Amino acid sequence: MAGLACGILAAVLNAIYTYFYGNSADLSHGMLLSPVTFFIGIPILFLLAGFILFEMVEYVKKGRIIFSILFLLLTALATIIALNRYDQGMDGLVAGLIIINGLLISLLLPYLATHAKLFMDKEEYRESEDV
Repeated sequence: MAGLACGILAAVLNAIYTYFYGNSADLSHGMLLSPVTFFIGIPILFLLAGFILFEMVEYVKKGRIIFSILFLLLTALATIIALNRYDQGMDGLVAGLIIINGLLISLLLPYLATHAKLFMDKEEYRESEDV
């Protein structure tokens, strides 16, 4: 559930960022990402990240922290690659989208997934207190 909630939030933030960045940077040529990508693809990406987080928390000691660090590093690497790869204007758009998604996956997703009483039932809450 946390992955889906983060994915919907990310889709909305990505669409808003793309709209305002496209207007301010005067990107008149075709956009790389369509609204369908935002509202279907991004939530699916976050669901997959939620499954990875779940498995890491279950089977890896300090899995939540390792997950966050791993995705922060991947975000930084992908941002650097995007800034060096795309044409002027598009590099800022792609890097911004990577940063938005990367920060939400690495910081908000673990918080929502392991925060007491948000997406946990009573049994899961008791198990998380033991850890």
